[in-house]
Amino acid sequence: MKYRKMLLIIGSLYVLAVVTSSCLTGRMNDKEMNSYFSKSPYQPKRRFYQALGRELHYIEVGDSSRQPILFVHGSPGSWDNFKAFLKDNFLLAHYHLLAVDRPGFGESQAEGAEDELSNQAEALLPILKRQSQPVILVGHSYGGPVIAEAAIQYPQFIKSLVIVAGSVDPALEPSNWYRYPLRYTPLRWAMPSFFRSSNDELLPLESELKKMSPHWGKIRCPVVVVQGGKDVLVAPDNAKFIKRKLPHVKVTTIWKENMNHFVPWSDPDLIVEGIKRATD
Repeated sequence: MKYRKMLLIIGSLYVLAVVTSSCLTGRMNDKEMNSYFSKSPYQPKRRFYQALGRELHYIEVGDSSRQPILFVHGSPGSWDNFKAFLKDNFLLAHYHLLAVDRPGFGESQAEGAEDELSNQAEALLPILKRQSQPVILVGHSYGGPVIAEAAIQYPQFIKSLVIVAGSVDPALEPSNWYRYPLRYTPLRWAMPSFFRSSNDELLPLESELKKMSPHWGKIRCPVVVVQGGKDVLVAPDNAKFIKRKLPHVKVTTIWKENMNHFVPWSDPDLIVEGIKRATD
């Protein structure tokens, strides 16, 4: 019975991967990108750069003299999870907007995922260094611990954090038993590449969060947390964990009781509000 249950779960995950691949892989070609941004006052620019011995990719939009914001997607995901923000008139009027494809996703998918949060943070460093001033980091879901790790390692480059439905408390991580056969059996090669990357980086997340946990005191910038009470993928009590870990900095929580995990699509206004508060 347990074996049948495992096959059912894995089969369901495969179907989910195939069904969602069009909206999560982020392989928006230049023609599609130009069409999407055709009425925007600023056209996006693709940027490729070297980090971790590999070529990675991000999108840049707007006036580079303004306060930079870097959007960091979850798992799976890509830069275009934030495409609506990159043509938001308010944001473009006040900020310089960037959105990255993390290793293993979008135009950075060659060579697969990085499974250590320290490497995920290091992958952002060249982008941070290119900016004329410290950056506001916005991280959704898995992007939450990534930007927290970046703030721990590279505080001089970061102005503030906006953690959106971020999975940061190792004690709240769900069981990952079903991810092992997806990584270590032939089932792996039946999955889309972005799903393999997601599985590879999520499998060790609990242990990575445990490694990060003693170092939250190194975060010195203000933090805004955006969290929904109906999030079934990331436990809402992650917001309380952040508050406990950061008594030495200003932490602002934006809470919406009936909000789910998919905040960038369901409640983008709350992320914009979080950015405004992170700028104060």
